[in-house]
Amino acid sequence: MSNTRIFAGSVLFAFLMAFANSRRFVAHSILSLIGKTPLLKLSRVTGDLDISLMAKLEYLNPSGSVKDRMALRMVEEAEKDGNLKPGYAIIEASSGNTAIALAFVGAMKGYKVDLYMPRTMQAEKVSMIKRYGAGINLVDVEKELSNRAVHGAYIEIPGRIICREREQKEPKTWWARQFSNPNNTKANYSTGNEILEQTAGRVDAFVASVGTGGTLLGVAEALKAKLPHVRIFAVEPLETQLMTLSNFTVIPGITGGILTDIRQSGFVEEVIKVKDEDAVGMAHRLSAEEGLFCGMSSGANVFAAITVAKKLGPGQNVVTILPDRGDRYFSSAHYIT
Repeated sequence: MSNTRIFAGSVLFAFLMAFANSRRFVAHSILSLIGKTPLLKLSRVTGDLDISLMAKLEYLNPSGSVKDRMALRMVEEAEKDGNLKPGYAIIEASSGNTAIALAFVGAMKGYKVDLYMPRTMQAEKVSMIKRYGAGINLVDVEKELSNRAVHGAYIEIPGRIICREREQKEPKTWWARQFSNPNNTKANYSTGNEILEQTAGRVDAFVASVGTGGTLLGVAEALKAKLPHVRIFAVEPLETQLMTLSNFTVIPGITGGILTDIRQSGFVEEVIKVKDEDAVGMAHRLSAEEGLFCGMSSGANVFAAITVAKKLGPGQNVVTILPDRGDRYFSSAHYIT
């Protein structure tokens, strides 16, 4: 038997043993199952197009979204720094997924969690948060934002103001500050590094919704560190854009943060603006044609990624994110970043 065949047999045996061991793995904490999500090449929604489009299935995280990564990282770093201790309350303003993730992580670590969400938020998200035992405070938003696609960083502002006031008055309160907490971005280095490993470093473009910015910036920084020429595309709702505003206003302690970091980084080559109906339509197609039960921002990301892939042409590997599950949009299907 040749050395080549012996080597190939050894590699196959090692792979089978590793696979068998992984099947026997027993997790001792639900928190240990955050991350290491699959990367799937899409084959049907791309139609006859000669493009390579891969989706990182972040909606398979335990509480159903990419926000599990940053919720865990922010909480554990706050614990290490002594800013979050037993008996403290975690507070945050959120348009949905961060609220659910913090409710989940807080419950697993034994903290009281109080969340401030827009009054127009989907009933499904509110129910999920209550199931984790967190408190919910519904906050009024501008009436014209009630029934269309919205930028989470925009509609969270009233809740952030309340969080800041509460933090100043109550000493045993820790405000997560997802919009400016550097651990939001750092948590998503792992997402970027997983993409690099799963693609063997073959990524030509990355496409993702902006939101508060942690996923986009964290993944972009990880990819750029290894692939300086990778192209980064941001995705936002057509109706409420922040990345392309020339008069982008920073309110100290309330707005700016990671969004400002993204704007100053120069990473984003182009902002893709997606209509609400296109995001919703693609999310439905992903469920029906690819079997991916994901949310509206996933639809927006894939819709934009197909646009980017067409522009880049054959032979280019485009990666995007499916941020959350579809079961939190039954009562109101809108593109909320």
